[in-house]
Amino acid sequence: MNKYDLAKQRFDVVLLDADETIFDFKKAEAHSFKLMLESFGIDYTEERLARYSAINLSLWKALERGDVTRERLKTLRFEQFFSEIGVTDIDAVAVNDCYLTNLSNSTFMIDGAEEFVKELHKYCRIYLATNGLTKAQTGRFSQSAVKDDIDGVFISEQMGFAKPDKAYFDFIFKEIGTEDRSRAIIVGDSLTSDMQGGKNAGIKTCLYSRSGDVVESDLCDYQITDYNTFFDILFSK
Repeated sequence: MNKYDLAKQRFDVVLLDADETIFDFKKAEAHSFKLMLESFGIDYTEERLARYSAINLSLWKALERGDVTRERLKTLRFEQFFSEIGVTDIDAVAVNDCYLTNLSNSTFMIDGAEEFVKELHKYCRIYLATNGLTKAQTGRFSQSAVKDDIDGVFISEQMGFAKPDKAYFDFIFKEIGTEDRSRAIIVGDSLTSDMQGGKNAGIKTCLYSRSGDVVESDLCDYQITDYNTFFDILFSK
């Protein structure tokens, strides 16, 4: 006997963000960054990780706004970081390649994410929608515990569009053959890319807050702090 009332199912397609929605990016970033510094003979500290992470995040936000290209972002983040710590004789291209290789093998998932995806896939088609870099994301997805529960992966670097651009979502819906967007929802952790992107695409939005914080925003149709709560949204009228 099914524990949900399928007659009340509201969505058939779930666009699922990757990092900090199901994948533990913070853990993967720390692991990959530490290995990269060690490879180049540079000491790792928590302070250095925090500074790199802040630089990286600011550049990804700039990418969403169209203020920097993806190719420039790859090396600029490391140029800025190493400049701040006084390292000048470093090849940012080589550093980026090393970091992305490490990241592509870092498949850490948020607690409960694997079970959530496997349960959700019993009822919905699931597509990962990510602005991440191709090398890192394809490596992680191909080794992840949920690779067989994902119906497709859409990586902005491969598509030529990035969230929150409406063209990114138009591309996805054309590829998956879905015309009725009222039956689709995006679940993600970012207001600026996932929630804004969902609104631009004309679909429902659900903000996932790993920290448990609830925000006030018209961009969010729903908010969850626990994966299981999403099933209450999925099977409701």
